[in-house]
Amino acid sequence: MARCREPVIPRHFYTNLESLRGVAALMVALSHSLLVLQVDGISHIWSTPLTEMAGVQSAITRALLIPLNGGAAVTVFFVLSGYVLGLSLDRNRQTLSNTFGFYLKRLFRLYPAHIVVTLGIVVSLLFHHYQAFDAASGWYLEWNQVRPDLGMVLDNLALISVYLNHIAWSLQVELAGSLFLPLAYFVCRRSGFWVNAFLLTLLVVLAWQVTHLLLLFLYCFYAGLMLPQLVARLEPQLGGSSGQWLLGLGIFMLCTGYTLAGTQSLQGRILIETLGSVLIVAHLVHEENHASWVSRFLSRPLINRLGRYSYSFYLLHFMILYWLAYGVFHAVSAETLLAAPLLFGFIFMVVTVPITFWLAGVVYRNVEVPMINLGKKLVGDPLRRKRQGEAAEALARDEMTR
Repeated sequence: MARCREPVIPRHFYTNLESLRGVAALMVALSHSLLVLQVDGISHIWSTPLTEMAGVQSAITRALLIPLNGGAAVTVFFVLSGYVLGLSLDRNRQTLSNTFGFYLKRLFRLYPAHIVVTLGIVVSLLFHHYQAFDAASGWYLEWNQVRPDLGMVLDNLALISVYLNHIAWSLQVELAGSLFLPLAYFVCRRSGFWVNAFLLTLLVVLAWQVTHLLLLFLYCFYAGLMLPQLVARLEPQLGGSSGQWLLGLGIFMLCTGYTLAGTQSLQGRILIETLGSVLIVAHLVHEENHASWVSRFLSRPLINRLGRYSYSFYLLHFMILYWLAYGVFHAVSAETLLAAPLLFGFIFMVVTVPITFWLAGVVYRNVEVPMINLGKKLVGDPLRRKRQGEAAEALARDEMTR
């Protein structure tokens, strides 16, 4: 069977940013692996402050959830989307036709893999019998309590509901951000830095006043759109030792936002994580052609591949983890699981990540790539047309000189 052709890579494509997306998807997977079991009698360890840990294993697990912060990783996704999609919009004039094309390509980018994964989950749940296992965390027990009917399946396929694959809530936010982006891009690219900073502040204030999920993260996308201006203004500070300090500050803010803001302040957490994400992405944009340690790490082939597979990896991991844990709950006694929850958390990581990585590669090659290319074909990729035009001009010049 012929191998599917990879999508055309935009000229302003940053490999390190794609790799960062892969690292963020891995953070989500590793954090989820630590949330499956009760630890030292704590059923919801993620929402329990570090100071309230009841034993050594719970303290270690809660400490590990600081760098392995799945919520922060999702914030990175949204900031990256604002930046990368802004670069994509830079490639054409903003007409009604091009805006429609942007929306169409986003649908072909987001929905096909989601639909395939969701249907796979539905098939797997045909063999599922819900049980409340004694060693399971409250987080694990929340899911798959009812067998899906047709209405639930259709709602989940359309992303009206995310019950069948709860991590798909971020896809709802991505769709809202994508809908918002062309207008935000139009304003952002025609405004100076301080006007954009003011508009960003207004979006932050809006997020603080509302509770609707789709409005909480809009400023993450706008912060991503502003990154070219920010990088230009911080150019002297992003290199050398000052750049390393800013990178370290960004990583610290990203990982500790949840801890610093407190378990009850969702808005505060998102704001700190967004600031951290902006500093990290700004550093990577500046250091793309430099040899910083983070650039060298993100340029490793395995990390590059994880970045390419990151979307499918993110969609697939939760259900693979759920079924592995389901089997473990049947095979291992509750006493054993409760005696060594940290050990089993690491076992979940070691087993599920390679399986998810392999399966994500299958979905990427056979679903994501064909659908991305189909979306570009339907819309007409301006970069491809430009390259074809340049090639035709070069051929014509060559013919004239003969």
